Amino acid sequence: MSPVIRAHNNPEIVEELPRVWLKGALLTVGDALNALHPDYLNKAPIFEMIYHLRNGVAHGNVFHFKASGLKRLRKHPAHNRKAGVKSGASSEFEIVPGLQGKPVLFDFMGPGDVLDLLLSVEVYLTRVRERHSAGELNGLVG
Repeated sequence: MSPVIRAHNNPEIVEELPRVWLKGALLTVGDALNALHPDYLNKAPIFEMIYHLRNGVAHGNVFHFKASGLKRLRKHPAHNRKAGVKSGASSEFEIVPGLQGKPVLFDFMGPGDVLDLLLSVEVYLTRVRERHSAGELNGLVG
């Protein structure tokens, strides 16, 4: 009888697991933001980062900008300069047209950077909710 091969003992699965988890998280958050508001609320740069990263991982983990994506990028910058969570000074990222054809995860951004970005989205949405509850955003957020 052959030994049972478990997922945690399979090097191919162990190596791919962080990628699968982070890709799934980007897809889920990107889709949830789109469902919340198709224009990603106010086009905040961290939401634009999610938009472009989500599209990249959904299309083979490679940045591929169509004409509409390049137009959107010119009009709405995608960066994390004002993000609520960053691990260090070297963890500022901006999506630019020059990334066309380059890998998204584990090249442009590492796993910790993606987690920081996802946490920043949570911080941003919490602040929006708090301001809305205080009556500061009446009429702006449904």
